[in-house]
Amino acid sequence: MTRARKAGISLALGGGGARGFAHLGVFQVLTQRGIPVRSIVGTSSGAIAGAGLALGYDVAEMVERAREFAASPLAKDPRVKAMIRDGVGENRVGLGDRVGRLVCQGRLLKSLVLDDSVLGQEFFRAMVEFFAPDVMIESLPLPFAAVATDSRSGQTVILDRGPLREALAASCAVPGVAPLVRHQGRALMDGGVCSLVPTLEARRLGHARLLAVSVDRALEASPAEPRQALEVFLRAGDIQATVLNELTLRQADLVLRPRVGHLHWMDFAKVEQMVEAGRREAESRLDAIQRLAADRLGDRLGRAWRAARLSLGRRSADTV
Repeated sequence: MTRARKAGISLALGGGGARGFAHLGVFQVLTQRGIPVRSIVGTSSGAIAGAGLALGYDVAEMVERAREFAASPLAKDPRVKAMIRDGVGENRVGLGDRVGRLVCQGRLLKSLVLDDSVLGQEFFRAMVEFFAPDVMIESLPLPFAAVATDSRSGQTVILDRGPLREALAASCAVPGVAPLVRHQGRALMDGGVCSLVPTLEARRLGHARLLAVSVDRALEASPAEPRQALEVFLRAGDIQATVLNELTLRQADLVLRPRVGHLHWMDFAKVEQMVEAGRREAESRLDAIQRLAADRLGDRLGRAWRAARLSLGRRSADTV
């Protein structure tokens, strides 16, 4: 007798700072509609949100925890408020643009030149500790991986074992804003540098029936052509990052795009709007999500990916 295969989906959760709260709205719909999640891969804030789900936390409790963070001294740090007030990262997409905007504004130039980061190690360590317990990834009820970037080799690094907090800190280390995270002899930065939405990494791990959630700002048409050299350089980087992200999103079976691009990536106070945007997007695509969760083709694709991965052999440690 053939054993029935489990229904469900794998999640690839993208980074986007505070916009990552939109993932919680997606989780609300999946939970309420009884759609099982079988595995999770996340980048940056997507990793933090996904870790909560992989830990087995109740989604309502996760949303309440997000509200508590929004009201905490961390979210109200004067440096965070300065970044929001100066519009850091508002008009451009990606991670590198945020550093460029800081230079242009000049308000936080001292930190960029003299320090290893704008917000410092303690800020991000406290943020990770606020959301995640000190446990090993292998102990999580669901298969989970966070994605980071090796600052020396430029390779994407999949962190699917070891201390959870360390993996999340590395995945969230926004260049220039957070310090590099030392891990097994490597200096790691935000996974969004190479993989804003980790669909390729999820596929490499053999995850099937892949639902991707992208929460970063979309590239908008420029009201005027760039004229200064720095403007041209930054615009080119934006276009390049957008094209790369769209190509990686093609690896997913279904993509959700909550409408949070107009909200600042460090504006944690907008948690309610972020969560609601995620919920609305998931509800609007519910039929497609349900079809994906029941699709047996995903099981065959998953077996094919796993077989290919085994035949090639796992590359050194967790680098891809």
